Amino acid sequence: MQFRFVKDLAIALIFIIVMILAGQLYFMYRGVEGVKDDSRHITEAVSDTLMNRIRTIESSIQDRKMFAFNVNRDPLRQGNIIKDKLDLEKEYEDMVRNTFRLSSVAKDEYGESYANIEYQGKNYIARVQSVIEGRRILAINVDSISYFFNGRVDKARIEARPPRPTNTDAQDKSQFNF
Repeated sequence: MQFRFVKDLAIALIFIIVMILAGQLYFMYRGVEGVKDDSRHITEAVSDTLMNRIRTIESSIQDRKMFAFNVNRDPLRQGNIIKDKLDLEKEYEDMVRNTFRLSSVAKDEYGESYANIEYQGKNYIARVQSVIEGRRILAINVDSISYFFNGRVDKARIEARPPRPTNTDAQDKSQFNF
């Protein structure tokens, strides 16, 4: 019998707590509903600093919508990396190092042709049937060589080293209208 009274007491307490919370919720709703639209307290829901930041962001978005980009790359796209002079130099050095480049062709005192080849930062002297970094030299002509690599025959002509990139910072900055 006592268990029944404890159970009834728990249910009554839960009901009383729910009624008290419902009453508080009702009075809070009436308090919020009572704020008029032209009240000076209507803007106090957000702090002044947060409101200023929101306005700054909104004006920035409007400025970007009106801005006309006259570059062929999207500056807002993630993944664009701003390269400085050192990065461009490193990129150039990697490109030159990884180019299989015929630098000259000559004949020795016996009349046999040989070729000077630059690849991976090394200079090679190649004759017909020589293998340079997996490339078999098939023929050496006056200004070119033919070689076999990866199942096909390619031709390399005498080329100068590609020119170093110039400092294009001034050109890049002129493309943006700040």
